[in-house]
Amino acid sequence: DVDYIVLTMVDRDDLADQGCAHVAETVHNLKQRNPNLRVETLVGDWQGRLDLVEQLVDCGMDVYAHNIETVERLQRTVRDRRAGYQQSLSVLRHAKTSKPGIVTKSSIMVGLGETAEELHQVLRDLRDHGVDIVTF
Repeated sequence: DVDYIVLTMVDRDDLADQGCAHVAETVHNLKQRNPNLRVETLVGDWQGRLDLVEQLVDCGMDVYAHNIETVERLQRTVRDRRAGYQQSLSVLRHAKTSKPGIVTKSSIMVGLGETAEELHQVLRDLRDHGVDIVTF
């Protein structure tokens, strides 16, 4: 039996809601079939649209994951120009404050030329924005 699923998605900038309704409906249907199933959603930053963050956290998912990817200085090197460090932090904080008890998660790639202090800073920033789990 499956007891934990991670749903990942690509950015759907071509859709008005960037695909959020589809992800929310998928989570809802999974939970309807198996109420004990834990569902993690690994999603983009919704271009900073906090209404979409709220829509997703209200669908019944258990872990809201959004990857900050790298330290602030290397964002433009690693990520799409429309994404941003502060925008990612805002999305993660909003997920945490919109639904008490929700688990938030992010991931960082290392080995891209970041310094130890920059890594410490991104970890502090994630902690200060309520992120519960960080993976590397």
